[in-house]
Parts: sequence; structure tokens; C-alpha cells
Amino acid sequence: MERNENESNLRLTYRPDLDILFLRWLRYPTSAQLRQGYMEALELAVQEDCRFWLFDLRSRGSLSVEDEAWMLKTYFPGIEERLPYQNYFANLVTPTHYTYIQEHIGLSFLSNYGNFTKLGIFLSEQDAVAWLLKCRSEEKDQTI
Repeated sequence: MERNENESNLRLTYRPDLDILFLRWLRYPTSAQLRQGYMEALELAVQEDCRFWLFDLRSRGSLSVEDEAWMLKTYFPGIEERLPYQNYFANLVTPTHYTYIQEHIGLSFLSNYGNFTKLGIFLSEQDAVAWLLKCRSEEKDQTI
């Protein structure tokens, strides 16, 4: 299932074969478009009962301080309320964005973010997808 939404700033795709929701920013969104796009992704995840997400942030650009705070203090906690089970978010970023996250947010902070939220930061889509598939496989092993 694919949705081109948000005035063509965003492409949402759910791949049932991988059980991954892909959120790809095609260009820099306004604050309103950013928040609308992430909420649309949440609605699609609820609809598809998907817990494995890949956020392609390479074309999105950096966030304002307000939008970054919204993501960390409102959006992800809101996901935990709507989907109260483990969710995995692979974030695909540019090298510059990776350095920013490392220096200003902290990779360890993100990796231990919430009770039901696992965040990974990746420079390669292949590594991001591999991490999500590994997480899914480990979860299946735990339920057997």
C-alpha cells in the first residue's frame, strides 16, 4: 500500500512482505506538514497493525527546536499510548544529521528512549532494513 500525501512532501508505503512502514520525506516540509505527515504515518501503522517503521530523513532536513521537541516529547509518547507494545523505528539519516544526533541528542538516549519505543539511527537503508528484520525475527523467537 502506498500513499503520496502531504502535498508531495511525503511518501508513505506499507510493505506487507517486510511488515515495514516506510516514511520517506521527498523535500523539506513546513512544521505543519511535518506534524501532519507523522500523524498520517501513525494512522497507517494503526490501520496495518505495523510495528516496524523506517523513517527516511535524508531529504527532510533538520528540525526546528520546536519540532524536535514535539517529536521527542509528544509524537513518540503518543505512539506508545496508541500502540502500547514494542515499536521499532529505523531512522535513515545523512552523515551530517548523524553527527548532529550524536552530539546534541545522544545515540544512547535514543536507543533507550521509551518503554515501547526502540530507535535506531542508520546511514544505509540496507542496514536500517536489516535491523528492523532482525528485531522482528528476535520478537518472533521470543513468542515461540
